Amino acid sequence: MADFLVRDIDERVAERLKEIARQKGWPLNDVILHLLKQALGLLEPEPPPVPGDIARLSGTWNDEESRAFEEAMRAINGLPDDAPAYIAKPPSHSD
Repeated sequence: MADFLVRDIDERVAERLKEIARQKGWPLNDVILHLLKQALGLLEPEPPPVPGDIARLSGTWNDEESRAFEEAMRAINGLPDDAPAYIAKPPSHSD
């Protein structure tokens, strides 16, 4: 395989490449290769999304969202085993 060195990459392009790499969890080199293949028409088109498929909801959380999720999971894991039985009960109304 050939190696290429690309110089004078615009700062906006570089930042966007890094952003895509972070979002996908891919190495920067893989992002660049993927985008080159896509631009040259060498990739198979992605199949249309399947209705109800949650894969399209994938992404990453920022630090604050990750901490909130971890805190919520700790709270849930600390509940007694019968917690769903009384959590799901509707509130009683006393008239």
